[in-house]
Amino acid sequence: MAVVTAGVQLGLPLTDIGRTRLGSEVGLFWVVVVAAGLCVVTSSLAVARAWHDDTADLGIVGTFFLAVSILPLVHGITAPGVIYGPNEATATAVLWAAPMALIAGLPLLLPRAARSSILRRWRVWVATNICIQLGLAGLLLTFPSSLPLAGMGSGWARVITVVVYFGALLLSLRHLRLYRIGGSPSSLAVAVGYVLVGSSTLVWIGDAPMTAGFWLAHMLDIGGVFLGSILGFVAYRRGQLAISVLRPLAARDPLDALEIGLEPVVRRFVADLESKDEITHNHVKRTSELAIRLAEACGYKGADLRTIGTAALLHDVGKLEIDDAVLNKPGRLSAAEFEHIKTHTLLGERMLLDTETLGHLAPIVRQHHERTDGRGYPDGLRSDEIHPFATIIAVCDAFDAMAHTRQYRDGMGNDRAVAILSEHAGSQWDADVVAAMVSLIEAEGVPEAPTVLADVGRSADCACGDVIAELHDMKMLHSDTHDEA
Repeated sequence: MAVVTAGVQLGLPLTDIGRTRLGSEVGLFWVVVVAAGLCVVTSSLAVARAWHDDTADLGIVGTFFLAVSILPLVHGITAPGVIYGPNEATATAVLWAAPMALIAGLPLLLPRAARSSILRRWRVWVATNICIQLGLAGLLLTFPSSLPLAGMGSGWARVITVVVYFGALLLSLRHLRLYRIGGSPSSLAVAVGYVLVGSSTLVWIGDAPMTAGFWLAHMLDIGGVFLGSILGFVAYRRGQLAISVLRPLAARDPLDALEIGLEPVVRRFVADLESKDEITHNHVKRTSELAIRLAEACGYKGADLRTIGTAALLHDVGKLEIDDAVLNKPGRLSAAEFEHIKTHTLLGERMLLDTETLGHLAPIVRQHHERTDGRGYPDGLRSDEIHPFATIIAVCDAFDAMAHTRQYRDGMGNDRAVAILSEHAGSQWDADVVAAMVSLIEAEGVPEAPTVLADVGRSADCACGDVIAELHDMKMLHSDTHDEA
């Protein structure tokens, strides 16, 4: 899409129709004022929502879109022939819009560590940027020729165009990556929106005002900003909170992408785990978050991260069919109870195979208690026979089970859990995965509680009993998991 839109924008001036003057300044006034005005409203609502909910990323994204809404609104208002005569503000407002937007959204482009100081004072950042945007807009409206800027085709315009275009492509590529991880259509819409907004700036390389390329640029810009607005209206019709739809605009973390794209059936399974056992409920969330981080450290990307994260979230789903007395037994299990508990891997596999969209996760869930020395269960697989995703989940599962309190013992803490992993690397767990895990924990640490996935399954966003009821109707066997590292 980026290649096509760029080709059309750059190629139109070479054709006769591309050099033909179309429409009038009056038409430009109404098209831009109405469209940009609506964009100002929707962007302001995003900022207001973020301010109320203390959501830094959403507030910064809303400020980003305010810049490409407020200044284009000035561009439309100052179009010569309606309210104003010939002036510099019409061009200046548009050329300043993109740099102002990039400055406002700068924290979202920075690495996690670098942006943390800004995010701690995000309200100051947002308020400062909005004041600058409004101040510049007021200056241009009051003194429309006070900030003369070289027009279309100038060197300054070309520099701004190149910076903004490639900045927009970078943002688009990041959201395409998140789409591959989470599978959320809204992430894809955001990626397309960035391409459209970025491509609209190419008009400043050479197209003359009021030509076909000039109008196409306006349509691309409006279309890009409105993609976010459309998502908001769809959410409103479905009774969702605006923040749940606007989150993809700010999402940059693979965990955010995973959470946004989780299927309803996955959320129902996790909600059922909460009803069944709070310890397991939190365990699977922490394991999933850690598995995503570890998989990234091991070099996995895109759809593989989604598969690993979702499988980790469901690795103990077989516990839903275990008797509460066994699952919550405070002491050690008897031999018979332990044999029964071990069947949770088979039950989890069966449950996923009977769920149409989750069957591809079944082998991973079945194998997450296999060992590299062949002494694991249920199949006694060795090393390369074990699914590589299962080896990652096995390490994360064992670490979390050891570090945190279980029904039958107190937690050992992170240091002791890491020591046990290292001691048994190469026999119980894959040595390379354990090494990557140790490096990850040393570099980033491990949160004590779930973070991004904390609210998955906690609300009535799913008919929590439906999945299990369906599986009971299929007369499935009973089973569960009692974690033994």
